[in-house]
Amino acid sequence: MTWIHKSFEGWFIRMASLVCRHKYWSLMLMLGLTFALAAQLPKTTIDTRDESFFYKDDPALVSYNNFRDQFGTDDAFIITLRPKKGLDRRFFTFLSLLHHELEAKVPYLDEISSLVNARLVRAEGDTLVVEDLLADLPKSAAGTARILELIDHYPMYDKLLISEDRSLVSIMIRAQAIRELPESELLAGFDDAMIDTRKDSEKYLSNSESTEITKAIKEVLDRYRDEEIEIFFSGTPAVIAELQASIEKDLRTLVPLAALLILTFLALLFRRVSGVVYPTLVVFLSLFSTLGFMALVNIPITMLTQMLPSFLLIVGVGDSVHIMTIFYRIYRKTGDKESAIVDAVGFAGLPVLMTSLTTSCGLMSFVWADVASVAQLGYVAPLGVMLAFLYTVILLPALICIFPVKPGIPVPEHEIPVADRIFSWIARLTTHRPFLVTGISSLLVLVAIFSASSVRFSHNGLTWFPHDSDIRTSTRLMDTVNGGSVMLEVLIDTGKDNSLHDPNVLKSFAKASTEVPKIELHGIRAAKAWSLADVVKETNRALHEDRNEAYTIPESRQLIAQELVLFEASGSDDLEDFTDMSYRTGRMSILAPFEDAILYKDYADELRDYFGQKFPGAEITLTGKIPLFVKLIKNIITSMAKSYVFALLVITILMIFMVGRVKIGLMSMIANVVPIIGVLGLMGLKGIPLDLSTMLVGSLILGLVVDDTIHFLHHFRRAFDQTGELETAVRMTLYSTGRALVITSMVLCGGYFIYLLAYLESNVRFGLLTGCAVLFALAADFFLVPALLTITYRKKAPIGGE
Repeated sequence: MTWIHKSFEGWFIRMASLVCRHKYWSLMLMLGLTFALAAQLPKTTIDTRDESFFYKDDPALVSYNNFRDQFGTDDAFIITLRPKKGLDRRFFTFLSLLHHELEAKVPYLDEISSLVNARLVRAEGDTLVVEDLLADLPKSAAGTARILELIDHYPMYDKLLISEDRSLVSIMIRAQAIRELPESELLAGFDDAMIDTRKDSEKYLSNSESTEITKAIKEVLDRYRDEEIEIFFSGTPAVIAELQASIEKDLRTLVPLAALLILTFLALLFRRVSGVVYPTLVVFLSLFSTLGFMALVNIPITMLTQMLPSFLLIVGVGDSVHIMTIFYRIYRKTGDKESAIVDAVGFAGLPVLMTSLTTSCGLMSFVWADVASVAQLGYVAPLGVMLAFLYTVILLPALICIFPVKPGIPVPEHEIPVADRIFSWIARLTTHRPFLVTGISSLLVLVAIFSASSVRFSHNGLTWFPHDSDIRTSTRLMDTVNGGSVMLEVLIDTGKDNSLHDPNVLKSFAKASTEVPKIELHGIRAAKAWSLADVVKETNRALHEDRNEAYTIPESRQLIAQELVLFEASGSDDLEDFTDMSYRTGRMSILAPFEDAILYKDYADELRDYFGQKFPGAEITLTGKIPLFVKLIKNIITSMAKSYVFALLVITILMIFMVGRVKIGLMSMIANVVPIIGVLGLMGLKGIPLDLSTMLVGSLILGLVVDDTIHFLHHFRRAFDQTGELETAVRMTLYSTGRALVITSMVLCGGYFIYLLAYLESNVRFGLLTGCAVLFALAADFFLVPALLTITYRKKAPIGGE
């Protein structure tokens, strides 16, 4: 396949010559492309919602959206208050003021619930009255005592608005699930049937609106900070909003640091202005173009795509480094910069193209992922890598031809650099002791495999935050003291209108409310469950002189129907939260702890079986955030399998094409799989799970680590064709490309180790694993690949022949 390689090299030489002849037009072309795409940057959005992980037609998301259409949002912002002096008059006054200011200041508000407006049901003759618990604040100790008695009188408050030990009091804020229709569409609805035809992105509240809610809540809470009352802020939407804020914070930190690292390495490597400025322009313009494309096609920055800017900066500069290294070497000898850049592109163009393709293929494997935001990364990241390649082979030569470049000081011929002495030692060791090198490598791989056996799947977004973060502390407090902070919703469709008037059906709901909190699996146990049955029991008790023995479901179907009519006539709209208008479908809400989704799978299955037995013949649907998390972990596992298989197969084929021999291509993939095994072993050693932040690492690493192997084998093939001697060929390869491999690897691992400074633990893990993988890959290419080549080709036969 040598003729194919030579054909590509000739094509790159002709292309570089064309760019140099039309250098100004080439420059204008690339700047025009950049401007056209970068102009879209103001449209960039950020989306960290759980829904962003799912395709629109995913059954789990469809069920969730159907639930929201019927009942509104399932989750709530939770403000938790811990009064140091207990529930006294001062605290109730504080709670009332905070409640009402939140009610007035929070945008997109659907409902706010606390002890202030907790449902108080009583009867006045034949009239049912539903009023607020703290409609009138207590003015005396006796009034306070009466409020405390009422709190104990209503089981619905327990573990929802107040903890069982009475140490915590909660305010629950639910935002609108659906945006209000514009006035023009509302007016049109009077003439036609009111059908909401909006897209989900237009229909449901967006990330920016959720962030607006969070900001408004925090501004109010900041004004109510009190030394005697601790305030905590949690709830799933608060976690999501905090995640978005953390992503923005990390982007502001990591991207400038990555840029600074690139500038530093380029300055140390080339020691001239052109070696710093031109590659920097190339990578930044390609980055702006990629991000502009994302905005153009409405792909948001998510928990996963947020790594793209730093990734493209770090990976993109590697293309320029390989070409610039060869260019300066030729330029020092000839003094003709145009011919030098043409020869450099011709010499390094093919391996740079192949490394770009393999990296793109590793990323493209995400396109078939069952996680929507992973698939988005699979579309955008390969484009970014190929744009970086395009800018490197067009913009970089144009810049060199137009602007001045210093050739640098040639190295004296008699002086052997320290790096070359190290490279000579590596060539001698790997070709003279190949079995020793492969034996040590095999032993390390076995140790890594053993460690990797302890790696487990997981998805718990709370663990992405630092241990001492406010959101993690607040959520854990709610889970520990109150028993839960996330919702699981169960819809029981009985298949028959008015079936919720049936005493036996409501008794099953009531029994489930007491039995569900007793079900425990994998340490998961619900704090509370409630339904329409609780409303009926409260109403029945109020209509029977508020006697506790009447806190039951009536035996008469007609009486239940009458009590529900009375409750509805009282002016309360609470029935909308528990059933549809036909009383066919009942809703049971379950408050549960924020735990690992992999553990919730068995728990959700247990609940589904329980409700199936409790309501035979009914259609049972589990929805809400927890079932979404459960489906997400399944999608993560299938996505990993697809991406790993695709990346391995395609990159293997590209490697075979690159080196020109099936045997060498397959052998080289052994060295490229070793870094992945090493990373899995590191994950096992550090207790890092396979979750959304780490599932990408395998395919990403495979696409990255193969780059060094391609450059090594490309130059080795040339050297071995010339000399026919393994040690000489390895030494010549390391002399010619070893320094560039070290520099690019240092840039890569340094760029990823910058993630260790990130706020989010998920970013820290990603940076640690990917940075270590680059180091593992460099070691494999310098030691294992030459050793395997020596074992496989001990005869002096060219490996690049036809």
